[in-house]
Amino acid sequence: MKAGEQYEIDFGDGVRGVYRPWSNKNLYAQQGEFELVLPDRPDGKSVDRAFERMESLGIKAGAATPEDAELLYLHKQAYLTKADRDSEYKRMVEELARRAAGKEERIREMRGFWERRLGVKDLTRVAGYDPLGEHQLAFKGAAKGGGYRYQYRFDLSDDDLEKQMKGYGLYHRLTNGEDLPSFIETVLDNNGAMVSTVEKLRAGIPVGGMSPVADMDTGGASYFFARIKKLPTAGRSSDVGLYFKKRMLRRMDAISYDHDAFGRVRDEYVSNHRGSTPAEWKQFARRGGNETIFKYSVTLLDNIDVIVVGSDREKTRLVDAFLKRRISELPDGRKVEDIVLVR
Repeated sequence: MKAGEQYEIDFGDGVRGVYRPWSNKNLYAQQGEFELVLPDRPDGKSVDRAFERMESLGIKAGAATPEDAELLYLHKQAYLTKADRDSEYKRMVEELARRAAGKEERIREMRGFWERRLGVKDLTRVAGYDPLGEHQLAFKGAAKGGGYRYQYRFDLSDDDLEKQMKGYGLYHRLTNGEDLPSFIETVLDNNGAMVSTVEKLRAGIPVGGMSPVADMDTGGASYFFARIKKLPTAGRSSDVGLYFKKRMLRRMDAISYDHDAFGRVRDEYVSNHRGSTPAEWKQFARRGGNETIFKYSVTLLDNIDVIVVGSDREKTRLVDAFLKRRISELPDGRKVEDIVLVR
């Protein structure tokens, strides 16, 4: 591991800034990181004060407007589907830049591009069009949103995905030697989410897994790793592990490769190698070494499809781990004992 380089800023009121520059002294996954460390549990006033400290450094700290969110949403949709390589899209973006067009005009023109491309009259009425995105499930209250907020692509609805990829899911195998019941207990006792190596480092959690150092240098350490795989079915032996819902493939931060790239996201690797259609994803699933990565974290309770364990005893332990924390049903209404399968 590289020793790393970082600078700390003491604002004199307990708030500290930590900056890790874009430098060869740092592994790629931590290059350009900026953190604000608050002295106490944050409340409204302390967060406002932290924003003021960021502004004093020349960093815009205000919340994004709905227009900002929609512009980013439309750009991300073009990037992940490679529509940004289309000559019509390039001309539109260049012309908007030449005119120094405002946000409203940019949004109107970009909506028009997608309306023509998808053959719809009003993009905002398309199922799944949601520029503000969805908050992750708050672990201690299903009615609350918490954690990161993720945007979902709008050219592919949940129903479309189910029709085209029925029977598929996203598989994650534990690689740290821990058994599943113990691992799930740890998750449920903490933040209820699967987190990336960078998130673990930020929170002070020991890291492990298959390739943490390689992932830090490829950028993959900022992502949670899974593979596209057929879901377990009755009468067929399945690999022990966690199988997440295919809906996560609609997350705009999801990146799928047909090979194990150690989460590489540097340079032009993503745009040159990613697959972004159900047909490609199903083709990737035929190769055991495919990978799909998700930025920062994946919450467990709302995204899990099934969990496969190695014995009836492990199933009992796992179900008890949920029940002990008063979780008998998942947010989608399924009973916990029904989603735990024995290999």
